[in-house]
Order: sequence, then structure tokens, then C-alpha cells
Amino acid sequence: MTNWTQLVNSITPAAKTLGTEFITILWHIGLAVLALILGLYLSRFVNTYVKKVLNKIDFDNRTSKIGINEMCVRFGFGKSPTYILAFILSWVVMIIAIIYAAKALNLNEVQVLLEKFLAFLPKLFVSILILFGGLIFGKFLGNIIENSSKANNLSGGFIVARGVDAFIVLFSALLALENLGMATRLVNNVILVLLASMGLAFGIAVGLGSKDIVAEFLKKTFDKNKK
Repeated sequence: MTNWTQLVNSITPAAKTLGTEFITILWHIGLAVLALILGLYLSRFVNTYVKKVLNKIDFDNRTSKIGINEMCVRFGFGKSPTYILAFILSWVVMIIAIIYAAKALNLNEVQVLLEKFLAFLPKLFVSILILFGGLIFGKFLGNIIENSSKANNLSGGFIVARGVDAFIVLFSALLALENLGMATRLVNNVILVLLASMGLAFGIAVGLGSKDIVAEFLKKTFDKNKK
């Protein structure tokens, strides 16, 4: 009887410890599952609500007028900015839920990785806005130059318009990269070279275009001095 009591007493602490650990594991798994379920439902709610609000204000038609829908199609995002925004916001909610689930399961590496990605999203969003703005403004300014050259019967207007469009797009792309922190020094050097090149090209163009006026002005000045 004594041996049996000693055996039970020796097993009991181990059993208690094992039971406690088992319950703790089940508790953490339950929290993780709960976080994922809530995240799934919230992400669906956000997706539906954002679509409803944006459709109510006719968001797609408004963005189509300024060329955003066309840009979305070019980038392979689809032709509906409403769907894109709803998709992004719903996944942001889902990522937050996954972070909480990883935290509940003590998956620190996954948690840190997703938190870094979530912190990176605002920069990525701003960079995309900069790039889209550059594409829209470049196309807008290029069309103005092309239409003006046609109205005034000026040759080479199409080439100049496309050049201005390409320069603005390239400049906005460099700004977007700099906002993401990619090769900041290289981006700054390229921007300086582009600005210097544009200034030189503008100066040469103005000089060639006004050489007759300058020549006539100098001729009149010298004639007055001779008299």
C-alpha cells in the first residue's frame, strides 16, 4: 500500500503539470481560432461596406473621368477602383487578425514579419498614389502640348508631348522609389541629372528659337553705336 501511495504521489505532480500545459495549449489555440474567425467576418463586413459606400457615391465613374480606371487596367489590378480598395482594406483587417492569432500561439517570427509588412503598407500606398498621379498628370500635360501644337500647326508636337509624358512618369516613379526607401542616393542623383538635362534642353531650344530676335537686337544696337 505504501508503494502504491508513493507511486501515485510521484505521478500526480507530473500529471498536473501535463494537464495544465495541455489546457494552456488548448486555450491559446482557441484564442487563435477565435481571432481568425472574427477577422474573417470583419474582413467580409469591411469589403461589403466599402463597396456599398463607394458605389453609393459613384466612385468608379468619378475615377474613370480622370483616367484612374485605365491605369488600374494597365497595371493588371482590374477596372474597378472600388473593388481594389475594398479588397485591400479587407485584407488589412485579415492580416491584423492573423497577427493576433500568431501572438496567441507565440509565433513571434510570424507576428514580427506581418507587423513589419503592415507598417510598410502606408508607404506602399503613398508610392502607388505618386505613380498614379504622375501617370495621369503626364498624360494630361502631353495631351495639352499635342493639341496646342496641332492647333498652331507646329511640327514635332507629338514627339515633345510624349517626351514630356515620359519625363513626368519617370520622375514620379523615382519619387515613388525614394518614398519606399529604395536606393535613395541613386534616385537623388538621377533626379538631378534629369532636371539638369531638361534645363539644358530648354535653354538650347529657347536659344535656337530666339536666335533671329537676338541677332536683330544686336544689329540695331551696333548700328546705333556707330551713328
